[in-house]
Amino acid sequence: MLKKILLGAGIIHCCFYSIMAQKPGEHPVYTSEWGHLYRENGNNKDLLGIFSTEAPVYLLDSTQTQYKVQVSNGDIGFIDRQPLLKSMRGKKSAGEPVQYFYRGTQGYQCPHYYVQVSELRVRKAPATESAAIRRAALNELVCIDYVPLYQDGWVYIGDHFHENPEYIQMKYLGTELTYEKVLKEYLAVKGKNKEKELTQVGRLREMAWLEDKNLKQALNYWKESYTNAGVENPKIDIDFERLLADQLAKKPGTEAYEKKLKALNLHFIWKDTQLFDGKITEAQVKQLDMQKVKDIPNTPECGWEPQYFYRTPNTIVAFEEYKGKVSGSIYKMSFSNGEALVLGNVRMDSQYDERDFVNRFGDMLSTRWISSPHEYHIQNSDAGLFIFTFKNGKLFSYECMFYC
Repeated sequence: MLKKILLGAGIIHCCFYSIMAQKPGEHPVYTSEWGHLYRENGNNKDLLGIFSTEAPVYLLDSTQTQYKVQVSNGDIGFIDRQPLLKSMRGKKSAGEPVQYFYRGTQGYQCPHYYVQVSELRVRKAPATESAAIRRAALNELVCIDYVPLYQDGWVYIGDHFHENPEYIQMKYLGTELTYEKVLKEYLAVKGKNKEKELTQVGRLREMAWLEDKNLKQALNYWKESYTNAGVENPKIDIDFERLLADQLAKKPGTEAYEKKLKALNLHFIWKDTQLFDGKITEAQVKQLDMQKVKDIPNTPECGWEPQYFYRTPNTIVAFEEYKGKVSGSIYKMSFSNGEALVLGNVRMDSQYDERDFVNRFGDMLSTRWISSPHEYHIQNSDAGLFIFTFKNGKLFSYECMFYC
């Protein structure tokens, strides 16, 4: 059993037990050099994986020449003895292989790769049977400190102390994608291999949305490939996406945009009361049975910082003082109890259709289309955004955001 371990210049006394997974919040020590994780003590030919400089490891035991450790994805094996550190300094050791631990063009980032597939399930534990906790975005950057060298190995991509563990398989990671790179790969298989063509055109569509360019080309290729293949994808309404792309391309210049936004006369209706941003009074919110609260969780600390709030389960009004005048603005509103928003004389409530929204206001929108639910933004001068969220094709919520 390991009794004393040198950690840089100091010595710690400890006793370690064999464990199969990191406990939430448990603190590791860190390697000082990159190296290999070996399956057996003294057998340096049977490799489990390779770890980066300053990889977190959990010590289990030691021999004269090696430490028995558990690495971030749960693999247990042996590493050659080296100074172990109490903290990280963002360093890399000589010869760290870039093919496993790419640190960006400047060489200073965390070792990382990029997600290569659409809607990749991120698991709570390193097994396909484990619960999926989210879906990673195509081309999402993930930091890694250990690469398994066996088939279908998992890498850990969650928070540092495993409070919220996340795992994906290494085979789904690779170099950073660009629209041009994916387009080249798509054209190389188009008309030659149906399965690869549909895979590549799916990536092409997603890259176009992520980069917010080449949308019309990518969506036209998507429809062409799926039509020629005689295949339907029930998750994607490509005709709606093409309509949205057409509308986004019509966005007016800055001056015309601001003039059109002002003419929309944004306001809200609840319990037959009209609420206009900057004109909402405390008397109004009290008549609406809204409750005063001192603080709302997760509000950004920006230059614009409300002094206090009134709220119902579905609505938050934020109050501020400007030039001696106190007024309120709708900070958040969800639409499930008769609440409505009026934009350009269009009344929008929980039954308001997403396609109608795009047809009417599409030339003023930007969007995080690939995310689900769909989120649309209308620029509020240079101060912030009006954010509209649609779930299952219907208006779900509104929020205003000011840039921090």
